[in-house]
Parts: sequence; C-alpha cells; structure tokens
Amino acid sequence: MSYPTRVTLMDVARAAGVSRSTAARVLGGYGNVEADLRRSVLAAATALGYRSNTLARSVSSGRSHTLGVVVSDIENPYFARAVRGISDVARKAEFDVILANTDEKIDAERAAVEVFLNKRVDGLIVAPSSGTESEHLRAVQAMARPLVLLDRSLPDLDCDWVGTDSYRAAVDVVSYLAKRGHERIAFVTATSRSAVEIETGRRRPLSTIADRSRGIRDASTEHGVSYQLLPGAMSWQRTLEIVTAALAQPRRPTALIASSSGIALAAFHTLRDAGLGIPDEVALVSLDDAQWMDVSAPRITAVTQPTYDLGTRAAEVLIARIAGDGPAETNHVLPVTFTERASVALRR
Repeated sequence: MSYPTRVTLMDVARAAGVSRSTAARVLGGYGNVEADLRRSVLAAATALGYRSNTLARSVSSGRSHTLGVVVSDIENPYFARAVRGISDVARKAEFDVILANTDEKIDAERAAVEVFLNKRVDGLIVAPSSGTESEHLRAVQAMARPLVLLDRSLPDLDCDWVGTDSYRAAVDVVSYLAKRGHERIAFVTATSRSAVEIETGRRRPLSTIADRSRGIRDASTEHGVSYQLLPGAMSWQRTLEIVTAALAQPRRPTALIASSSGIALAAFHTLRDAGLGIPDEVALVSLDDAQWMDVSAPRITAVTQPTYDLGTRAAEVLIARIAGDGPAETNHVLPVTFTERASVALRR
C-alpha cells in the first residue's frame, strides 16, 4: 500500500514563491506579512492540502491554540450545556478544547490541571471541586496561564469568574414560597459538609452551595419561615434516603428546594413513591432547570440558569486574556430567570 507524500512547509513556500520563513509566519499566525504574500501562501497551502504541525507551531509561536476545560460531571446537563458554549466560541476563534471530568474529586482536578499544563494549553476554564484547595490553580497563574473559574468562585484566588448570583436566586425562591403560605422549607444539596459546618462556616463548601444556603437562611429568617439544610445528596440513592427521611418527620416540610436538576428528579420520584401530591401536599422547586421539568406532571417551578451563555462568556474572557486583552472586571455575573410552573400551590 502506498501513502501520499506529506506536504511540507517548504513545498508551500516554493509554490507561493516566498521564503520558508515567510510561509511559516503566515501559517503559524505570527509576525507581519504583506497582504498579497499572505494570500499567495494561503492559496498554495490550500491547493497542496497542507496540514500544519501543531507542535512545531506551538514551539515557534509560544501558543498551542488549545484551551483546557475541567468540569465536575460532563453528564450533568448543566456542565454539558456550558461546555457546548465553550467549544462553540473556541472553534470560531480557532482554538481546540481538551476536556477533563473530575467527579467532584480534588485529586482528579489536580491531575487534570497538571496534564493540561504539561500539554502547554494557552489557558484553563475550571469548575472547582473544592471551596478551599487552590494551590494547583495558583500554579496555573505562576506559569502565566490565564485562568477562568466557571460557576464556582474561590474568594482567595485573584482571577476571572463567570457565574450567577446564587445567593439572590435562593432568597427569591424562599420569598416566593413564603408569600404562597409555606412555613417549613427543606433545602436538599450535594455536599459532604455537614449542616453545622455549612452554617458556621467552619469548613467552606463550594461557593454556590454556601451562597444558596446563606440565602435560604437569611430569607427564611426575614419571612419567619422554618428551614432545614439537608446536605449529603451526592448520589441518586443517597438523595432518595435524605428526602424520604425528611418526609417522615412528624412535621414534614411543606416545600422542598433542590439545588440541582438531578436532586429535583430524585425528590420528584420520592414524593410520588410516598403517595404525596405535588403541589397540594408538598411543593417542589429546583435551583437548576432541566427539560424534563417542562413535561412532568406537574411541571416543576425552577430557576433557569444561563448555562450555555456561561460557557460562551467563560471562553470569550479566557481567549481575550490569552491575547493580552479582556474586560477590566474579573467577576462576570449573568442573570438567571425564575420560571414559575405548577409545582407550588397557594396554601391557605
């Protein structure tokens, strides 16, 4: 079997009638080249079917034209949609994307960041899996690689963050429930921190969980509503157990707030299995929307997160930083939408 001869940079230079260095500057995307020479080189490269050597281009230009993206769970629709936004922006800007999944494990996150730095990515977008451990992310900055945090912020790290106002969203949900007559609220969330640790701040959870918990506490106090913080919903089975226990209390919650669409789905199943009607007996609200919530019976009231836009914004900011530009601010807060459906009844 014969294979086609690989077209070299020198082949392109000869066909365009330019020096090898001129062809390299055009195809490598660096340096200044006159417009007519640039057109000749690009035309010759297209005609010959030239494919650039990415590694060589990285060495010569100092850029890999690659972004590293680290998220907790790519199967989570929230992060899947955000990654789609990142990849769409990256493709238009002629950047490749390398993706790593951590399953909310800090060791996996550290390993992924190290791999990306070794691959000389131009910058990283990271959804941190810890609210306290950031040494590996400081290493990114020490290597002069731009870093953008997605969804979760780290207050002790000076870098860009793209997310939403989780505190305000939680306050608005509790206020909505209180105005509809709910007096006992339970917030089910995914964290290994205990309720006492979250309440006292002794061990800081992810910023989104901390902000939502604080918002629910503050709004409940303001409206005279009792609330429970129910952490530990780290898996489907564990969420079923937590919600089942909450519903078995002598004075069960009149409303459940789920911190994610996955937790909301588990709560939905638990309520159905327990024979409790939504919304007449127990209300259900999710702080993260999903497609199933618009077709369930009843349809579920939720906070709709701008997940795709979060991804596009994160990529836009990162690529601008790589180019030595970007906005003056480092906190990029996108608005959410409260989507009222049919899972909260008016209690008399």
